[in-house]
Parts: sequence; C-alpha cells; structure tokens
Amino acid sequence: MILGRTRQAFLITTESVAIAAFLVMLGASVLQVTFRYVIDLPLMWTEELARLMCVFTTYFGSVVALLQREHIRVDLIDGMLGPRGRLIASVASNILVICFLVVFAIGCWLMAAGTRGMETATMPWFLMAYVYYGVGIAVVIMIAIVTVDVISNFIALARRRAAP
Repeated sequence: MILGRTRQAFLITTESVAIAAFLVMLGASVLQVTFRYVIDLPLMWTEELARLMCVFTTYFGSVVALLQREHIRVDLIDGMLGPRGRLIASVASNILVICFLVVFAIGCWLMAAGTRGMETATMPWFLMAYVYYGVGIAVVIMIAIVTVDVISNFIALARRRAAP
C-alpha cells in the first residue's frame, strides 16, 4: 500500500517536471520563431533553452514510462518461457539495467562536478551542471524503481518455490 502511494507520488512529480520542461521548450520555440520571422530580431538563447528542456522532457518522461510500465519491450522471449522463467528473465534484465543506470548516474555526477561553474553559451544564468543534475535525478529515480521491481520479482520467485 505504501509502495503504491510512493510510486504514485513519483509518477505525479516526474510527470509534472516532464510537462513543465515540455512547456518551456514549446514556449522557447514559439518565441524563437516569432522573434526571428515575425519581428526579425532573433533571440539567441531560445534555441539552447529549447534543446536543454528537451533533455529534461526526455529523461523525466522516461521515468514516467518506467513507472507506468509503458517502455519498449521485446516479448519474444517471454512468449517462450513460463511464469517462473519470465520472472527470472525479468530479474536478469533488470539487474543489467541497474548496472547501466549506476554507471550513467556516476557519469552525471562527474559531469555536474566538472561543469559546476560553466555557463551555457547563450544563457549566463543557466549553468551546464543543472542539466547533469536534472538527468542524474531522473536516473537515480529509475534506479530506485527498477530495484523495487527486482525485489518484488525475487519475492514472487520465493513464493512460487514455497508453493506446493
């Protein structure tokens, strides 16, 4: 019950961040087109802001897809396995995903540390480290989600073994 509420809170939070980033990206793109082609006075920062918000939209949207179990999945192997085999395959693939995400999170941390004082090219108020911190937060949330799924699958495997 608590796990379900926590998952729902993560869903609402990450979905809100993804939507906000998308709206900022959309607004920056509209500003860019309006100022460039209508007013003939291009704004230099709008393209960069839209690109960086696309990154946030992508990673926080990935968390949403993971929470809703809507990520891309090849079910060819699942069709050949029984229920126990599917659980084992799920555990194995999720452990590989966790390994990848941990390396990714370490990379985000290192990049954030390396760009802590570095401004973006056109927006001196937006540090490059913000991008890596944001992506890192999304990745850490993904690690937590997949870890909970692995634990749940281990519990399900133990129950199947204990059943007559």
